[in-house]
Amino acid sequence: MGGEDSLPKNKWLRYLSCLVALALIVILFPANTHAAAFPDYKIEVNKTTNKLYLYQNGKVIRSYPVATGRSKNLTPEGTFPIVVKIVNPGWKNIPGGRADNPLGVRWNGISVNGDRGRTYGIHGTNNPNSIGKHVSNGCIRMNNKDVIALYNTIYEGTPVWIHSGKSDNHWRGDSRVGLKPATGTATITGQNVNARTGPSTGSFVLTTLKKGTRLSLTGISGDWYQVKLPNGRTGFVYKPYVKISGVKTGPAPTPAPQFHSANGQIAITVNRANIRTSPSLNSAIFTQAGKGSKFTLTADSTEWYRIRLSSGKTAYVHHSVAKVVSTAKPPASKLTVTAYLANIRSAPSLSASVLQRVSKGTILTKTGSAGDFFQIRLKSGQTAYIHKSCVK
Repeated sequence: MGGEDSLPKNKWLRYLSCLVALALIVILFPANTHAAAFPDYKIEVNKTTNKLYLYQNGKVIRSYPVATGRSKNLTPEGTFPIVVKIVNPGWKNIPGGRADNPLGVRWNGISVNGDRGRTYGIHGTNNPNSIGKHVSNGCIRMNNKDVIALYNTIYEGTPVWIHSGKSDNHWRGDSRVGLKPATGTATITGQNVNARTGPSTGSFVLTTLKKGTRLSLTGISGDWYQVKLPNGRTGFVYKPYVKISGVKTGPAPTPAPQFHSANGQIAITVNRANIRTSPSLNSAIFTQAGKGSKFTLTADSTEWYRIRLSSGKTAYVHHSVAKVVSTAKPPASKLTVTAYLANIRSAPSLSASVLQRVSKGTILTKTGSAGDFFQIRLKSGQTAYIHKSCVK
C-alpha cells in the first residue's frame, strides 16, 4: 500500500462530491488529448538518487528531484504504466486543492500489478522540504510546479521505470509496457462499452460506446486499445470488447543485442525476475529468481546480462531487474568431503537431481555458497552443489 501517499481504496463514497468535481475538471481540461502520432515519452525514477527523468523519443529532456519511500521496499521497482491523471486529488477527509493536502496539486497514478492507479502515484506535495529525501510511504513526490509540468506533458499509458541502480541517460525498463502506436479499425463487440481516459478501470469514463460502433485504432497499451472517439478525443477500450482489423503497429523491432565478454556476478534487484532463454522480453522463461539471488556473469550488452545457471546452461537477465555486484570471478577454495558417500546435486536443494556421488576425502573446488549448500566447480567446468554437512 502507498499509505499516506496513496488515494484510499475503500472510502470513495464518502468523497463522492470531490470525485464528481474531479471528473468535471478532467472533462473540461482533458488529460488525454495527444494525436495518434504522439511523442514517445518514458519516465525513469532512480530511488537511490531520488531523481525523475523524462525521456522523449529516447532522449532525456527534463530531470526533476523527487522523494521516494522511507524504506527500500516501499516504492515498488519495475516498469508500470500511468493509468489515471487527476487535478487536485482528494486525500482521506481533505478535499483536493487545499494547502494541507499531502498529495499536492496533481496525481499521476501508476498501475502496479494490475491495480487501478490509486495506490501508487507520482504526485505533488504540501511539504517541499521532503523533496530529495526517502520519506514517503511508497509514492513518488514532486514539487508542485514540477508535477504540473509533468502532468501537462505525459499521457495515460506512459511507462514508468523505477529502480535503485545507476542512471546513464538510457531508459532500460520493460519495453512491453507503455502505449505503442498502431493503426487500424476497432469495432465494439460488447454492449455499452466504456471508453476511458487511460488503460485501466481506474481511469475516468469519457463515454459509453454501443455495439457495432467503428472507430480508428491509434494505439495499444497492455490489455487496452486506444481509439479515436467520434468527438475527436482519444480514449481506451478493453480488448475483450473490441474486434480490430487492418492493424499495423510500429516502430520496427530493435536489432539483436551485441554482447561483450564479462566476468563477475550479478544480483537480482526486484522481488521476482524472469530468467530467459534468449535476450528478448518475448523469449521463453527458464525460471524466476528472487531478490538478492546471484548468478555468474559471462557477457553483457546494452540491455541484457548473459549468465550461467547452476545447471551449466546459458540464460539472460534484463538490466532493469539486476545489477553487477562483482567484476571478478569469486575466489575459489578447496573443500574436503567428510561423509562416507556424498551427493553432488544440480541445484542447492535436497530434492535436486544427483549429478554424481563422491567418497570421503575427495577434494572439491568451492566457488560460492547458497544457503545450506556450497557451490562447487566440477572438473568438467559445470557448476554443482554439495551440502555443507558433508564437507569441511
